[in-house]
Amino acid sequence: MADRTAWAVGYARQARADFETYDQLRDLAVPECHKLQFLQMACEKLVKSHLCANEGNLADLQKSHAYITKTLPVILRRQGVLVGLREGLARNAGHFAKRLSAEIDCLSPSVTREGRRLDNCEYPWEDGNSQIHLPLDWSFGATQLLLGPSARTFLKLTLLAINRLVV
Repeated sequence: MADRTAWAVGYARQARADFETYDQLRDLAVPECHKLQFLQMACEKLVKSHLCANEGNLADLQKSHAYITKTLPVILRRQGVLVGLREGLARNAGHFAKRLSAEIDCLSPSVTREGRRLDNCEYPWEDGNSQIHLPLDWSFGATQLLLGPSARTFLKLTLLAINRLVV
């Protein structure tokens, strides 16, 4: 099996491609679920790259999806320190990253928060009233957060963190 460094760089390179695709789609008239899917994939791969490089179990990382909520804010906080964010801005960015990371994590169909969050940006799902919902028609919490004032810092730190791991 390839070593941790090779996996970390591989995940980071794919994260960068996913992030660049998200960035290109942001201002286009395409369904929001498609834009968010690329952001979710970029964030997931950034986290996996970080974990491969540090402490994560390689086999587990290849099978699971629920890493963003816990790990992405830590990565972005570290990136903020590396680029010299002022303390107040870094604190706001950290709080925002926690909120947005939880929403981004739920965009994956495999992260349902024990059945409480079936919405995802990839597949239709059925609610408790036998109603089918499509990602195409859904209003995602992440979309509203990405319109906020801290979103720009979040996205900038995310790309910087990805690029730092590409090596």
